[in-house]
This record gives sequence, structure tokens and C-alpha cells, in this order.
Amino acid sequence: MIRKVLLLVVIIMCIILTLIGCSATKQADTGGDKSGQSQIIDQESKAQKALMSEFNALLENNDDIAEIIKYVDNNITKLTPENASQMVIKMEKAQQDYLPEFETKFYSASIAQKFFDAYKNGIDINDVNAVQDQELKQLLTQTKDAGFKVDTAEGMFYPIIDYQQYRDYTTLVTPDIKAYIDIMSVESDNPPAKDAALVIGWDEVLTRALNQEKFINTYDASAKFSDVQKLYGLYVQFCLLGTNNTPLFSYDDKTMSFEAKSSYAKVLAESIPSKLTKIIQGLLDTAEQNNYRLTAEVEDYRKNCIKELGIN
Repeated sequence: MIRKVLLLVVIIMCIILTLIGCSATKQADTGGDKSGQSQIIDQESKAQKALMSEFNALLENNDDIAEIIKYVDNNITKLTPENASQMVIKMEKAQQDYLPEFETKFYSASIAQKFFDAYKNGIDINDVNAVQDQELKQLLTQTKDAGFKVDTAEGMFYPIIDYQQYRDYTTLVTPDIKAYIDIMSVESDNPPAKDAALVIGWDEVLTRALNQEKFINTYDASAKFSDVQKLYGLYVQFCLLGTNNTPLFSYDDKTMSFEAKSSYAKVLAESIPSKLTKIIQGLLDTAEQNNYRLTAEVEDYRKNCIKELGIN
């Protein structure tokens, strides 16, 4: 009997020691995994810092925008969304800073005439292959390589940032920068006004303003908050006032644009309530009470809205 008890004790002790050994091994393995993961994360962090340092040095020592864009294209996929966003923001700033200098290439009378001739003949002035003149083709190539595109207004041709090219980065950046790129792509593809006249419909004016308002309400800590807020201020003025050549209320009989009235009502019916929808609904209600004419009451309402939003 004693032998059986001793044998049972030995078996139990063996089992316990085996379990302890397995647990220790598992803990050692886990510790090793954590250490390995920590080393990998460390290496990735150093690689990210190296890329960002190299990029910052490139920005400081190189004014060739084409080279900066090429660097971004080659390296942005290696970055975290936060670093990728910083890279995109800094690239945009480089383009904005370079734009005034680059514009001077469009000022010469000969270039202006060549643009006009191509435009008059129905040529897409942003299609390098469609242009035959070598001087113009060279300038268009430089324009595209620098991330710009050509726009025209009042008989002038000039470069603007082509935010459509930024769409390649939208899956790599943070949500706020993706939303910013979406907003700016719409602007560069189809500017809202030219020659002091709206070139988009009233429904599009309000829809864009609501998208900008959504950005402001959602991403108040974004690095692009201020830029979108300024754009929003411009669009609110479009909504409430129109432009010099496309006024919301006509200059002759002071009546509200029928197109604007119906467009606003349609967009409001399809939109989530917000501060701006309340303002535009208030405008429609006030206008209706005044037979859709620009009276002192309507004018005061518009001024108070602009003042309330802090728009200059």
C-alpha cells in the first residue's frame, strides 16, 4: 500500500514539474517574441525617422519640385499614415511657395499667345501630347512634373496645384488629410468661379460648403483645419451673396434667383441638419416672407449670418 502511495506521489510530482517546465518555456518564448517584436518596431521607427529626415533635408536644399514629388512617390508607401500625412502637407507647402516663381514662366507675351492659339483651336492645354509647339510643350511638361496644371480665366493662362495627383496618396494618409485631398481635388478639377461669375450650379455651391463644414466639425485638430475654414468662409459668401456677375438677388428687380431657391431647397431636403443648413433654411424663410426680394430684412439676415460665422 505504501509503495502505491509513493508511486502516486512520484507521478504527481513528475506531472507538476513537467507543467512548470512547460510554463517556463512558454514564458521564455513569449519574452523572446516580445523582444523580437520590440526590435522590429525599433528598426521601423528608425527607418521612418531616416526617411523623414532625408525628405526634410531635400526640402531645405532643393527647390526642384519635380524631385520632391519623385521622392514622395518613391517613399510614401514606407511610412505610417501620420508620417505620410506630414510628407504630403510639406510637399503641398513646397508647391505653394514655388507657385509665384513658376507663374512668371507664363507671363511672356509669346507664351500667352501660344496658349491662346491652342485653346482657341480646341486643344486641351493640359495634354502635352496634343500640343505641337515645342516651347509650349516644354512648359507643359515642367508644369505636370511639378504637380501643377494650367487653368484659364479672363483670357489669362496660369498654373494651379493639381490636387487630382494627390489622390494617389489617399489610402496612405490619415482620415483628415484624405478628406482634405478630396475637397481640394474638387476645387482644382472644377473651380467655383471665374471672371467674377459662378461656373458651378447653386446646388454644387451649397453641397461643397456642407462638405467643408463637415470637415471643420470632424477634424478640428487637423493641420489643414485653417485652410478648409478659409475655403468654407468663401463658400458661405457664395451661398448667401453669390458673386458680382452671379448675384443671389438680381441687380435690377432685386428678386432671388429661382435656380438658387429651388437648388437650395433640394440640397437641404437631402442633407443632415447642421449649422449651415439652418442658416440657408433661414435665408429661404426670410426671403419667402419678403416675396423673395432683397429687402432690408433679408440684407440684415445675411449680414448677421456672416458676422455670426466670423467671416471677413
